[in-house]
Amino acid sequence: MKKLIIIRGPLGVGKTTVSKILAQDLHLKYLSLDQIIDENHLIPINAEGVPLESYLKANEIILELANRSEDSFIIDGCFYYQEQIDDLVKKFDNNVEIFTITSEVEKCIERDSKRSKVYGEDSARFVHMVTTKIKAGHEIDNTDLSTAETVEKIIKII
Repeated sequence: MKKLIIIRGPLGVGKTTVSKILAQDLHLKYLSLDQIIDENHLIPINAEGVPLESYLKANEIILELANRSEDSFIIDGCFYYQEQIDDLVKKFDNNVEIFTITSEVEKCIERDSKRSKVYGEDSARFVHMVTTKIKAGHEIDNTDLSTAETVEKIIKII
């Protein structure tokens, strides 16, 4: 049975790094929600952020990709809307495992500042505020964890 593993959380928490390691270790296909949004031009022109409708269209694309493959998938993204998460769970007939990685906002800002594409403190604070309001799946606080320790915690749950 195909499964979808969602790795979500605020900007700078390590979602992509953790997801790519898990995809390799567990032999899953990796998807990036941001990449799906960008490649399919799902952000309306002059939009103030990405509306829920765009994320729901991204869910359709994720389902299409899954239906064309025999593999299970891991996808990372902030997942700003509970409705998007609920829609994916429904589309995958509850074969979804959700992990919310959290970290103190200052740690996310610090991590963001070390990336090649820095979003900045204001963005990190805003995304942290929005994403931490949604409680979904298994929550892992990685404020004081290494990437390897975060991956290990997820694998133990899976």
